[in-house]
Amino acid sequence: MGTMNPIDIYVNKSVPFKFRGQEMSFELSHALFSSFDIDSGSRLLLKLVAKNVEPESVGSILDVGSGVGVLGVACARGYPGARVRMRDRDALACAFSERNARRNKARGAVVDRALFLDGLGSERFDLALCNVPAKAGPPVIDRFLRELPGVLTDAGRGGVVVVETIAEAALESIRASGAEIVATERGPGHTAALFARGAAAAYSGDGPDYAVERSERRGLRAGRTLYSIKGYWGLPEFDTSSFATELAIELFENASAGLLVRRAAVVNPGVGDLASYVGVRAKGATIDLCGRDSLALVASARNLALASRSDTVPGAAFPFLADLPEAAYDLLVEFPDLTPRVDATGDSWETAARVLKRGGSFVASMPSTAMDRFERRRPKGFARLAEKKKKGFACAAWRYEGPESGADS
Repeated sequence: MGTMNPIDIYVNKSVPFKFRGQEMSFELSHALFSSFDIDSGSRLLLKLVAKNVEPESVGSILDVGSGVGVLGVACARGYPGARVRMRDRDALACAFSERNARRNKARGAVVDRALFLDGLGSERFDLALCNVPAKAGPPVIDRFLRELPGVLTDAGRGGVVVVETIAEAALESIRASGAEIVATERGPGHTAALFARGAAAAYSGDGPDYAVERSERRGLRAGRTLYSIKGYWGLPEFDTSSFATELAIELFENASAGLLVRRAAVVNPGVGDLASYVGVRAKGATIDLCGRDSLALVASARNLALASRSDTVPGAAFPFLADLPEAAYDLLVEFPDLTPRVDATGDSWETAARVLKRGGSFVASMPSTAMDRFERRRPKGFARLAEKKKKGFACAAWRYEGPESGADS
């Protein structure tokens, strides 16, 4: 992670919590799930675990999709001495999991930025928990719940909580693995289940990863070049480009006119629609990707490679704006992460001034209601090139002339 702290502006409030007699408090985030209180699903799952899992049986704990770290940290405190591994696809969630582990003195907790069970290999756990994200998509959830029992030790227990709409399908996936469901608990809108490994096969980690393709969009055009990209479960734009992306593509043409793009960065790339377009148009360029979402970074890198074939140099992936290298880019394209109650506009402009070469271009695409506020924060040194609007979205492009230029037209 870079020298800037990307966390503080996202802190909303701290809330008290108690598990197995241990008093704790968790900092919640405006930008993460359940930003005002610990959600009822996590409470339901921990209630089920406390009733059925004794401390002497737990020496290792896995929390998949940890968010701010409630399940992993609570169990680290409730089952003292156990080693704890928390993981989430969101870099901000990982940072909050680490923050809350330190806050609650959950010693020895390890946090990974990863998709579900990717990279666990032969590691096994006495307790594996997940508040299952329904937005991951049916095939991803089914595969995960069939494989989760395989990361348990022989006497281990797995616990999941799901929204009621997918409860029956989730329980069926667990049973299909060969695992034995030993207890369930139902609450308003959620079902929690605890299971033993049973006849489930050990997880090998050798299968396909958790970035699961959903669709393919063929015949996209950049200039005279036709190319294809693929959609992924858990990400938008799997079948068509958003208005924000369409505008960014149009503005890229304005911003790159006469500009030799040797290296570009795309921030919050989604499925990689815009990154792929830039890769096709700016042949030979290095395209870096930046964003909190590991799934988006994986999908975008794959689509960039698919669309541009050998014409683009594989770039680096960075979780936060602060990690982008200084004075490195001819082009920066950002889909700003707009979080209620958080104004990160200044970070976007500060980053653009820091990472762009003199004469480089900055393109930002967002809802129209946010663009006026974004433009008002523009510092000296950026000259506006163009702006386009479409059905509630706006995109603008600026040329970076340097802080001493005073450019603000």
